[in-house]
Amino acid sequence: MEMPNASNPSRPFVIGIAAFVVLGLTDGAIGTIWPDLRNEFGKTDGSFGQIFAALAGGYLVASAYSGHLSDRAGVPAIIRIGATGSAIGLGVIALGPSWSITLAGFAILGLGNGLSDSVLNAWVALNRGPRAMGLLHALYGVGALGGPLVATGLTVNGQQWRTPFAIFALVQFVVVAAVFVRAQDFDQTAPIRRETSVDRESAHPWLLGSLLTWFLIYVGLEVSVGQWSFTMLTEARSMSDINAAILVSSFWGGVTLGRLGLAVVGHSITPERLMAWASLLAVVAVTTFAANPWGLGGGALPVIGLSLSVMFPMAVNRTPHYLGTARASKVVGYQLATSSAGAIAVPALVGLLADRHGTEVLGPVLVIGSILLAALWFSVSLRLRPQ
Repeated sequence: MEMPNASNPSRPFVIGIAAFVVLGLTDGAIGTIWPDLRNEFGKTDGSFGQIFAALAGGYLVASAYSGHLSDRAGVPAIIRIGATGSAIGLGVIALGPSWSITLAGFAILGLGNGLSDSVLNAWVALNRGPRAMGLLHALYGVGALGGPLVATGLTVNGQQWRTPFAIFALVQFVVVAAVFVRAQDFDQTAPIRRETSVDRESAHPWLLGSLLTWFLIYVGLEVSVGQWSFTMLTEARSMSDINAAILVSSFWGGVTLGRLGLAVVGHSITPERLMAWASLLAVVAVTTFAANPWGLGGGALPVIGLSLSVMFPMAVNRTPHYLGTARASKVVGYQLATSSAGAIAVPALVGLLADRHGTEVLGPVLVIGSILLAALWFSVSLRLRPQ
């Protein structure tokens, strides 16, 4: 794995890994605790969109400005602020006595995650190669894989959904302590990326727009699978909570496995070719999940996770190559801001459609989204193909 040029090269990367594990834990748990949270506050599935409007709305604002803020205040300061905000948000969620306060907690969590996630992604994209990016996001997958199991294990014996979030808050405060001690190490690195022969001045507007749209759809799909599949499997397909949680975790397991593979062999395969095959596999896998042949559609969840696994880290890692190192930090922030818009819009759409047509509507939404995702990426690849 590529290492940055610093006297203590592993320190900032270890901090990033820890932050991404906690981020994955919380993201993976939300869908699993949603039925209990919904019932406690007397809400409907359509209200799930409010959770993501708060979470992803805060994330959108923070990530959109993260590059500008890090240019002014420095990467260490923004990482400290982001990690602290995430810890506070988790604490508010765990203790919030009302729906409105719980939503405020998700908004604070989104602000903190948006800052940390964007700055860490930009730092890795500029200072490390695809293997390091794959490992960083693989550890997010480890957290997301454990999230549904942890949440189910802590609530299956009658404990409230708040218990997992209280534990996540405590873990995040440990990350905060590490960040305050070591965040300055992020200033000890120097970008290793170099400009390529791509004519970015002519490609930039079209390419930026295409990539931002791609990020919106991609994250909308990933979040929808991760957050809605549990409810669909238990309520529409009459699966037990334990079996559904295992299948949802298998989705995150596929994400983790694919990103670990990227961390091992990411330097030996052409990124555009890898993305093309992953896009096609995603279309096949989500179609199987939606069609549910012989009642076995849930078994496609780990394949969906595997197909999606390499897409996000590879797309972020190619940002300096496509758009130049000078604008990479800001563009990564824009990409993650657009991602949060997708995290709001697509799951909210699923919730609204589920209220009217049932949660099986998740399948057709995923099929349409995966086809659009593949079409966008192939258009980018064709545009950048050498003449």
